Amino acid sequence: MTVESLMAMIVGVATSPTVILALVFIAVALGVGSCAYWLMGTSSPVDRRLKEVTGDYSPGRQMDYRQGNFDVRWVEPVAKLVQPSAEWKRSRFKTQLVRAGYRHPAALSIFFSAKAFMAMLVPVVLVLPLLLFGNLQAEGTPLMIGVGVCALIGFMLPDIYLYQHIQRRQRVLSETFPDAMDLLVVCVEAGLGLDGAIQKVAKELEYSAPELGEELSLVNLELRAGKARQDALEALADRTGLTEIQSLVSILVQAEHFGTSVAASLREQANEMRRERIQRAKEKAAKLPVKMVFPIVLFIFPALFLVILGPAAVNIYNALIVTQ
Repeated sequence: MTVESLMAMIVGVATSPTVILALVFIAVALGVGSCAYWLMGTSSPVDRRLKEVTGDYSPGRQMDYRQGNFDVRWVEPVAKLVQPSAEWKRSRFKTQLVRAGYRHPAALSIFFSAKAFMAMLVPVVLVLPLLLFGNLQAEGTPLMIGVGVCALIGFMLPDIYLYQHIQRRQRVLSETFPDAMDLLVVCVEAGLGLDGAIQKVAKELEYSAPELGEELSLVNLELRAGKARQDALEALADRTGLTEIQSLVSILVQAEHFGTSVAASLREQANEMRRERIQRAKEKAAKLPVKMVFPIVLFIFPALFLVILGPAAVNIYNALIVTQ
C-alpha cells in the first residue's frame, strides 16, 4: 500500500458523515461539561466554613453562596430576557406554579430560563443532524422556517409540562379530598375545633395523600401565624383551583357568619362530594365503550381478520391461482 493510497483512505474516513457527527458530539459534550464545571464549581460548605474561620470569606458574597452561583449568574439574567414586564402576567404564572406545587422563591426565574433554554436547545437537536447529513439546505427559507418552528416548540414545552402537572395534581387532590372531608367531619363531631381538626387531618394525610396534606399544613401554619381563618381558607382555594374546595370555603364562611353548625355543614358537603365522585366514576365508565372503538378497530380487528380470513385466503389462492 502506497503513501498516497493510505492518505486517501485517511481523508475519506475523516470526511465521512459518521465521523464528523461523532467529532461534533464529542466537542459539544466537552464544551457543555467544561461550562457546567466552571459554572457549578462553587466551594463546598466545608471550604466556605474554613474560609470563614481563616478570614478569607467575604461577607458580600453571602447572597451568592446562599442562592447558588449558577442561579445568580445565569438563571435570573436569562429569565429576565423572556419573562413579561407586566406584573399581572407574572402573577398569573406564579399562580400556575403554585398550583403545580412549585413554591420555591426562584421558581418563576427557573421556569422562564427553562423556556429560553429549550427554545435554543430544540433547534440545535433537531436541525443540526439534518444539516450534517445533508437533508436540509444550509441557506434559504427552509432552514429559517425549521429553526423558527423548532424554537417555538421548545419555548412552549415548559408551558405544556406545567399544564399537565397542574392537571395531574388537581386530579389527585380531587380524588383524595372527599376522604379528607370525612376525616374532618369525624374530628369536628368528636369535639375538636375547626383549626384543630384541620391540623389533625393534615397529619393523618401526610403519607396517604401528601399533596392534600401539604396544603392543609400550610393552612394550619397560616392560622398559627395569625392569619384570619377566612383568608387562610380562601388562600387554600386559590392555591388548588378546585371548585370543591371553593364551595367548602363558602360553606364554612357562611356557617361562621350566621352561627350555624359547622359539623352539619361539613357533613352535608362531604355527602355532596361523595355523590359527585360517584357520578364522575359513572361518567368515565359510560365513556369507556366509545374510547375503546379506536383501539379495537386499529389493533384487535386486523389481528382477528388475519387469523380468521388468513387460511381461507390461502386456500382460495391455491385453488384459483396455483392450480391453473
